Amino acid sequence: MTNEKKLEPMSDLHFKGMMWLYKLAYPIWNPRRHIKKIPLKEGMVVVDYGCGPGRYTIPAAKIVGPQGKVFAVDIHPLAIKVVKEKAARESLTNIEAILLDSYHTGIQGLSVDLILLIDTFHAISDHQALFREMHRLLKQDGMVFMDAEHIKMPRVREIVEATGIFTIVECLGKDMLIAPKVKQ
Repeated sequence: MTNEKKLEPMSDLHFKGMMWLYKLAYPIWNPRRHIKKIPLKEGMVVVDYGCGPGRYTIPAAKIVGPQGKVFAVDIHPLAIKVVKEKAARESLTNIEAILLDSYHTGIQGLSVDLILLIDTFHAISDHQALFREMHRLLKQDGMVFMDAEHIKMPRVREIVEATGIFTIVECLGKDMLIAPKVKQ
């Protein structure tokens, strides 16, 4: 995008530490349990925004199946590398990994059914830029599934409502579904 500031990924060491922590916490914080709450359906087009090592990308790709597609987007080159390796290992051909340097994804507008924003929101520095891009991507009946894992829910609600372009549809504990307001 034109005036967007370039985003800086965490260090490789930090990213590798995060992956190690995910593996250690897997029995407790297993993405398979969390993914049951996400309204994924066969044939959907999904964006896993801030996909990290693909903890949700891979299960989502299996659910949407070969008729669907998952865009795994992240600012960290190691995230993209790991997702591509996992997709190849699993023989998943419906995943496209995209390395970002801004909030703009380059994905066609009005083409996405669902955006996953899991364990990412706390790391976003420009909420307005992120929400503008998500709004651009989503079909009119599209949704965003996001968590408020590292931010208090009232603050997340305040941020979402302040965008003026999204509305909160449902809160599911620390998770929420939000939808775009009518596009003008």
